[in-house]
Amino acid sequence: MIDNGLTILLLLGLAWFWWDSRGVHEKAIAAARHNCDRAGVTFLNDTVAWSKIRLKRNRQGRVQLQRSYIFEFASDMQQSYQGEIIMLGHQVNKISLDAYRVG
Repeated sequence: MIDNGLTILLLLGLAWFWWDSRGVHEKAIAAARHNCDRAGVTFLNDTVAWSKIRLKRNRQGRVQLQRSYIFEFASDMQQSYQGEIIMLGHQVNKISLDAYRVG
C-alpha cells in the first residue's frame, strides 16, 4: 500500500515538473525572441535549450527553481552566437548575449 502511494506521488511530482517546465520554456522562448528583436539580431531556430537547473531563493526568500537556457542568434547571418536566459520560477531573471559583430 505504501509503495503504491509513493509511486503515485512520484508520478504526480514528475508530471507537475514536466508541466511547469513546459510553461517556463515557452516564456523563455518569448523572452529570447523579444530580446533579440530589441537588440537587432536574428533569433535562430526559434527555440531555447535547457542547460541547468537548481534551487534558489527569490527576493522574498522563497525557494524556487532556477532554470538556465541557451539559444543561438546571428547579427550578420554569417556566424551564430550564443545567448543565455536565466529564469527564476516563471520570471526572467537575466538575459545575456555573447559579444557579436555588428553587421
